[in-house]
Amino acid sequence: MDEFCRENNITPVDASAESFKKQLRTADERSLYQFYQDEIYHLKEGGNLGVASDILRWLPPCYRLGTYTDLDVPLDTATLPDSISVNAPLLLNIGTLRLGKKETLITLNEYIAVVDEEAARPYIEQVHAGLVQKLTRYHSDYIEKTEESFNKDGFLSKVLLGYMKNRAESAYIQKSTEVFPHEPGISSRKLRAYINEVMTDKEKYLDFHKTSAEESHESVIKRLRQDLRSQLGIIKWLFFTKEYNEIKKVLSQNDDQFTASLMKKERSLYLKSIVICTTGPIEVANSLYDGYILSSDEVNSMVRPFTFSHYGLHHAFLSRNVIPLHENIFGMLRYLGADVGELNDSSWLEEGMTLQKSRQEKLLDHRKDLAEQLPSSLAVIKQDIEAHIKQLQQDSQGFFSFFGRARREAKIKALQQVLTCFLPEEKTFDIAQFKRVLADLQPVKEQVFAGFFFHRTQKLIERLEQLCYDAVVYRLAKDKKITTAVVETSTSLNSKVQDEISRRRLASSKHTDHHPSHTGSRPLGFFAPAPHPVTDEAFEPHQKLRL
Repeated sequence: MDEFCRENNITPVDASAESFKKQLRTADERSLYQFYQDEIYHLKEGGNLGVASDILRWLPPCYRLGTYTDLDVPLDTATLPDSISVNAPLLLNIGTLRLGKKETLITLNEYIAVVDEEAARPYIEQVHAGLVQKLTRYHSDYIEKTEESFNKDGFLSKVLLGYMKNRAESAYIQKSTEVFPHEPGISSRKLRAYINEVMTDKEKYLDFHKTSAEESHESVIKRLRQDLRSQLGIIKWLFFTKEYNEIKKVLSQNDDQFTASLMKKERSLYLKSIVICTTGPIEVANSLYDGYILSSDEVNSMVRPFTFSHYGLHHAFLSRNVIPLHENIFGMLRYLGADVGELNDSSWLEEGMTLQKSRQEKLLDHRKDLAEQLPSSLAVIKQDIEAHIKQLQQDSQGFFSFFGRARREAKIKALQQVLTCFLPEEKTFDIAQFKRVLADLQPVKEQVFAGFFFHRTQKLIERLEQLCYDAVVYRLAKDKKITTAVVETSTSLNSKVQDEISRRRLASSKHTDHHPSHTGSRPLGFFAPAPHPVTDEAFEPHQKLRL
């Protein structure tokens, strides 16, 4: 961890350090810190890392650093200006869903920017108070208030509301408040602990769903089947096809399989709904705006200035979980129908953890392949640069060499500077030096990259940029340097054997009229332009690591 932070210029924040605790001034801040500890120390008793993370980002030692982002939200600030004027002290990823004359708030907290700490303090304290209240005594009136508001707006709003409630997540937000209807004092974590206990024990699960003490488990299973079958309506078939097919599959299972499937699904839905209503988007919206529903005029005046999208800043956060203001129901389909892990990593859910593990395995495989290819790819680019310099020098000696002479000289000089980044003594490529070369090229970039058709110089430099970017992202660069020493692996040795076989076949066939093409493998070259230029922003992330 220390090495990772050092290489990427990340300042780690230790939430257990005394220096962290000393920055907590108010009673709510200290209470939230205690709730954070309660979550991480009771992970087997309802504690949740998502809740813990939601809490930390709103505490002074974190938000004073400026911008918080979840680690599954990549940043690319290359296209942003050095500074931009904003009209709010706090920025959030806020969207709204318009239903008739009203709009429901979707206040995501995966990235937050505190522009002016003092001016933002009243808003932050509102969030603190809301989180403490929900963590202490869990209750959500989200569905109740939403129904109350939209049912006043006529038939169309009622239809759209029914459409929204057809999502399982909406149903379980309501169900989570009905688990202990006569015990409103239960904390969020204890409720999650109870849900986890019930949803992992078949006997307790079936008892949980009894409508009376006398009802048999067979009767419960039969009723649960009927309830699930009743969800197979036209709306789910038209708009939520994947969920529709999953329900059909579960209904086809025998009783034991059916019960196990429901237990797993319900556990996830309960925990997800409780978390988002405790410290997630629903509670953040409620804390900031004292509710979840606003008119369009209120959205424009009270919400818009607090959104990243109002200033075009949302483009820097490469998240698929960005919902615009005034979105209609059809535009919301891709969000409402998304599975766990599609819009973000959802690593605080069991399904998200499984998906994360699968992604990690794929990344490690790709990292291994890239590590084998990088040295030879760099060697090929170096040879191509040297050959291109030689060609440019030859072009400068012809009869018409006075045409474009200045441009060729600029290209030669730029490429020679790039070659200085290859350090043969160390057998490395110096990324930091390459960044300095690129910075020096900025004033003459147009001249260096100019070309009638092929833009050869530009492609060579962009290939290097892409390799550097990949090396940093996959942690194959140490101290901002990539090794150019080729490591013999079974793959590379096999490639050499195939090359030798092809060479011998070619030699033995020279006496005939048939000349087979050489098919020996060549190291992979990256010819596509780099999607993320090598800049300080690319290699020095703005986000701070939260521990």
